[in-house]
Amino acid sequence: MQNKKLRAPCVPLITNDPMFNVWSFADKLTDDVPRHWTNERQFITGTIAVDGELFQYIGKLHPDNHRYATEFPALPQVDVTIKAMTTIYTFENEKIRLELSFMSPLLMDDLKLLSRPITYLNHKLTSLDGKSHDIQLFVGLSCEMAVNEPSQSVTFGRTALSITCSSGTDMMLKRSGDDHRIEWGTLHLIAPHWSTVAAPIESLEKHIRSLYKDRKFPKITMNYQGPGPNPKMDPPEYYKETQSATIYPHYPTLFGKTDFILEDTYEEMIAFGYDDIKSIQYFGENIEAYWRKDGDTFQDIMQKALDEYEEIKGRVEAFEEDLTAKASALSPKYADILNLAYRQTIAAHKLTWHDGEIQFFSKENYSNGCIATVDVTYPSIPLFLIYQPDLVEGMLNPIFKLIEKGLWEFDFAPHDAGQYPLANRQVYGYSNKYFFNGITAFEKQMPVEECGNMILCVAGLCYARGDFSYFKKHEKILKQWADYLLEAGYDPENQLCTDDFAGHLAHNCNLSVKAAMGIAAYAKILKDTGNEKDAAIYHEKAAEFASLWEKGAKTGDHTRLAFDQEDSWSIKYNMVWDNLLDLHIYSKQTKKDELAYYKKMIHPYGLPLDNRADYTKSDWQLWSVMLDETDEEYFNLIVDRMWDFLNETVDRIPFTDWYFTSKAFHRGFQNRTVQGGLFIKLLKF
Repeated sequence: MQNKKLRAPCVPLITNDPMFNVWSFADKLTDDVPRHWTNERQFITGTIAVDGELFQYIGKLHPDNHRYATEFPALPQVDVTIKAMTTIYTFENEKIRLELSFMSPLLMDDLKLLSRPITYLNHKLTSLDGKSHDIQLFVGLSCEMAVNEPSQSVTFGRTALSITCSSGTDMMLKRSGDDHRIEWGTLHLIAPHWSTVAAPIESLEKHIRSLYKDRKFPKITMNYQGPGPNPKMDPPEYYKETQSATIYPHYPTLFGKTDFILEDTYEEMIAFGYDDIKSIQYFGENIEAYWRKDGDTFQDIMQKALDEYEEIKGRVEAFEEDLTAKASALSPKYADILNLAYRQTIAAHKLTWHDGEIQFFSKENYSNGCIATVDVTYPSIPLFLIYQPDLVEGMLNPIFKLIEKGLWEFDFAPHDAGQYPLANRQVYGYSNKYFFNGITAFEKQMPVEECGNMILCVAGLCYARGDFSYFKKHEKILKQWADYLLEAGYDPENQLCTDDFAGHLAHNCNLSVKAAMGIAAYAKILKDTGNEKDAAIYHEKAAEFASLWEKGAKTGDHTRLAFDQEDSWSIKYNMVWDNLLDLHIYSKQTKKDELAYYKKMIHPYGLPLDNRADYTKSDWQLWSVMLDETDEEYFNLIVDRMWDFLNETVDRIPFTDWYFTSKAFHRGFQNRTVQGGLFIKLLKF
């Protein structure tokens, strides 16, 4: 029997950017230690004492548990609610209720706030039995969050508002990769009114146990082995400021404690922050996060985060209520999906400011780690077109900068600007990351795909803003790409598209649609900027492509995967722009016929991407509903099956966009920004 409430496969906790990004991979917060989206442990631990009785409410007190140890009993978790920017866990026993809220305020109408690498943790406690209770809260933040590997070391420190650990700057922006965590900068536990210390995790456990001497806890009575070449070193009770330690074997932790008498209701807020100093290497220069653009220091934003908490919380709640209401009006399950996707989509980017312009760098997570990938930008933009088109400009700016710097030699658009966090030049399809020594073959590129993507992204940006200045700024190169589509787009040769995991495909019908959409969108902008003569030429060609396509791609009651494959089919997700931008070069009947056929091909967990395999892409499924917005039956089929997949999959990972449709297993990818495409049903120009 299905849950009435979505059981998310993975629950967002800290979601600020690709590096500062921690989730719970379990139903209950105490079932596992929190982990970075790459699955690596980055534990948070939370213990509560209620009238001297100890309970665990976050993670484990023994995050490694190399030698078996009994955990404190878990405070019973009775609910978890995932909103766009907030995750709320509720715990209860006969004495108290604890509502624990993780909030990352990713409000797109306030880019400085969105850029702050700070997540709040709020405790709201309520007495349930009408009595007062002696409460102690203990929260630990693993110093694993400041290193890529546990062999690396951190140095401890303190500010007026926080206790810290830092991996320094020696490894700052020195290497890139997908399975890569931050290894520079400073982690902050921001708890100015708590008692705080940096200590090994086993020392913290001893400290917590020592506070309750009337409890009968086991003592270690074994003697360690005698003298030898590598005698075991006991960890210190705590670490002094400026002292350094490796993560392994003692797992240093930033630890905070507070105690109070609970009479009725009481709230305590702390925060987690990360100062990365320099965020991205941008064509050889190490640049800073957006929040620094006007001179703020990390101390400044910590103080603002504390001072503005109530106001920020109110704005977050108002946004969450509005988004949920709009999505629920279409489907309550659609609201669940969007609430799960929101933080993931934004936090798979890093927002920076350099040389007078914005950059919003995506990381191609769980793939190859590319930065500013064009065919990742393309599916993700619906969310940003709705709420903040400036962020779409920020995604496109690095690609145009690559062209301006003369670092791209082809007449079609590039795929990426590097590998995160190094945006120095394209890496996809090259045997050497940052130099064109040994260029691989042309077929490793995505010529039609990326030309169409760039033109359609610019068109979406311009129409979302109601302003064409960005198009005018880049008109020369956009014309070059539109002309490339005219020449090579109708019947693409054997080349890759964004679904490169499926391999090369010649005569790709969906890629042909993208070319026609790109040309038609280019023509529309030309017309709306006063160039009616050229607009007519490009529009006529796009319409000709569409007319030929409707004949050449049709096979029975649907259209083909490839022009030369009669018994084939695929999701024509690229056709969404025909309605969204009022291009209308494809007939309504063609779109209705496609959806009628998709209804026949749908599986228990979704619509396969095409006839070649059982897997699908979440973003492309939601895009397909836009072929006919009046078909509510089809929309609900797609949404209900996606919800069922999330609710039933055994794969406990951040929201995957690539999964099987007959059984609820993921095929690959997780925590990717392409889930911004799921918001397309709310997009209007």
